[in-house]
Amino acid sequence: MSGDEMAEQVRIWAGVTGFLSAASLLALVLFFALARPWGDVQAGWFWLGPTNDWLSVLGAVPWIVATILLARHARLGGAWWVLTGAVVAGIAAMAIVTLVMLAGRTTLEVQTITALPAVLLAFVWTAIATSAAVRQGALPGWVAGLAVALVVALVVGALLIGVAFLVPEGPSRVVLWVVGGVPGGLAWLGYPAAWLCIAARVS
Repeated sequence: MSGDEMAEQVRIWAGVTGFLSAASLLALVLFFALARPWGDVQAGWFWLGPTNDWLSVLGAVPWIVATILLARHARLGGAWWVLTGAVVAGIAAMAIVTLVMLAGRTTLEVQTITALPAVLLAFVWTAIATSAAVRQGALPGWVAGLAVALVVALVVGALLIGVAFLVPEGPSRVVLWVVGGVPGGLAWLGYPAAWLCIAARVS
């Protein structure tokens, strides 16, 4: 496959990944906003929860394909292919656990425990792969900058929320939740945008 053909494949699969990921996140945001699962429950909107789950399952295959194609196009070295394999395994594990959950055979807690490390690994890998693609002249530098910023925001958010569990209940815990939730939430919402930027600018 020539360089132009590889870039075209990356564009296609990165675009599909970005759109499906964005649709899944939109369903999740609307689920919490409209169904209110932790407050005044609105059962009529509960279908948004499974919709989010099914979209994430459907998005797993293009996400895996886009990951492998970008790794090849960015010419990641042998050691980085180990990380790529771990990311692919994490994506597959998230999809499988979500399917098992939808079948009623496991819980949301198990899905969350599976997803969190896999997502963090995927964020880190995206920053590495886009940086490698910049060095190959396949992406502009700002795309890698965006990917790195998303990792930093996710880690900062996670650390602040983790600290919140260590302080007594009260205003301080609420403040840490909010302050940590802002960068963490923005990072989560920004991840589909990173793949759409890859699709738009890869060459």
